[in-house]
Amino acid sequence: MRILQPVIWAKGAFLTPQHLQTQDRFVESVLQFRLEALNFRPWGFSTLEIDHEALASGRFALHSASGLMPDGLPFEIPDVDEAPPAKALAEYFGPDQKELDVYLAIPSYRPAGVNVSSAERGLDTRYVSIVKTMRDENSGLSEKPVQMAKKNFQLLAEGDPRRGRTAIRVGRVIKSGDQYELDPRFAPPLLRYAASPYLVSIVRRLIEILSAKSAMLSGMRRQKNQSLAEFTVADIANFWLLYTINQHFPSLRHLLESKHGRPEELYAVLSSLASTLTTFSLTVQPKDLPEYDHDELGRCFGDLDEKLRTLLETVVPSNFISLPLRPTRPSIFAAPIFEDKYLERTKMYLAIKAEMNEAELIQKAPALIKICSATHVEHLIRQALPGVPLTHTPSPPSSIPIKLDHQYFSLSQSGLAWEAIGRARNLAAYIPGDFPEPHAEIIVLLPESN
Repeated sequence: MRILQPVIWAKGAFLTPQHLQTQDRFVESVLQFRLEALNFRPWGFSTLEIDHEALASGRFALHSASGLMPDGLPFEIPDVDEAPPAKALAEYFGPDQKELDVYLAIPSYRPAGVNVSSAERGLDTRYVSIVKTMRDENSGLSEKPVQMAKKNFQLLAEGDPRRGRTAIRVGRVIKSGDQYELDPRFAPPLLRYAASPYLVSIVRRLIEILSAKSAMLSGMRRQKNQSLAEFTVADIANFWLLYTINQHFPSLRHLLESKHGRPEELYAVLSSLASTLTTFSLTVQPKDLPEYDHDELGRCFGDLDEKLRTLLETVVPSNFISLPLRPTRPSIFAAPIFEDKYLERTKMYLAIKAEMNEAELIQKAPALIKICSATHVEHLIRQALPGVPLTHTPSPPSSIPIKLDHQYFSLSQSGLAWEAIGRARNLAAYIPGDFPEPHAEIIVLLPESN
């Protein structure tokens, strides 16, 4: 029961413990009222560490924990509050039972009832009376005994009665044979999502996926000038996918780095990303995304993570493949051809950049660069034979992502050198020293039906 009426401190009032108790309850009630008005589900763990050594011996114990109980009671174990006694687990597992929920609990506040007892009496009260010696904070000299209320925390298993108690689920134990371990996908109610290693791992993995996806889609953009990318009508799906990823990436990275985000803040970012990504999916719709569940954060975020990774695996079809030419020997650059379809009804282009004059690059490339299979290119060099003929293409097809300072040359897909490429299923280019610091790739333009 809340008390939202302040005590009237009037001259001549006879001061009793009830006055101070009522004033304390008023302050607590106002704080809890404001907290609930400003925050959604303002209770859970800020930090949590379970004792794994105790768990290995069949007991559940807290190494440290801090946060707010559902009724607003703050706790900080073990720095301020004593850790509850460890809970033996064996008696709670039936023959076929595989998992067990454990709760951190404390007797609820009893209006007009007994809330404090001495340790000797052993009553089941919210607080246990203890005496601490406190020093005068002004002089730092005088010490006096002060009676204080120690929180009477307990650990309860799911079979224990919780009536008359405020409880918060703290862990889920899985039994395998005689071994006990924590459910790695369980997350208790949290004030900070970083208190759960499982949720942190979800965020870290998604950031890695988003970063890789953004880099891949960015590489498919056409460059208009040094600082501006250009998209064509054919690129519109890639543009919106890249926009969606880049829009959500900073918020997600901030939540990971700050470690202070509330779980519903994390859910808002992830669900917004997932909902936007459903635009590109034929199987997942916004209504299919899981709702936020403060009591089952592990299941909620686990389902959302699976949906997100499925949506991020959606590939917007493109009709080109980039094969980077990597150096294998001095002046020799090669690329494997993994699929037969790269050689069937396709068009190939050499994209090359070098530290030289653009006109000189356009003039020298067809005459000096030799393209053939990796096994035959050295034979062409020794015998001064030509490779696959190259033709400069000043305006490559619009579906190819044009990169600034690169020149494009179409490959003639006929002749002995081309036949050698088809047999070897690889491609190599001899780029002599006339081209300083070359960077080259082969772009395979697939037929529209692919």
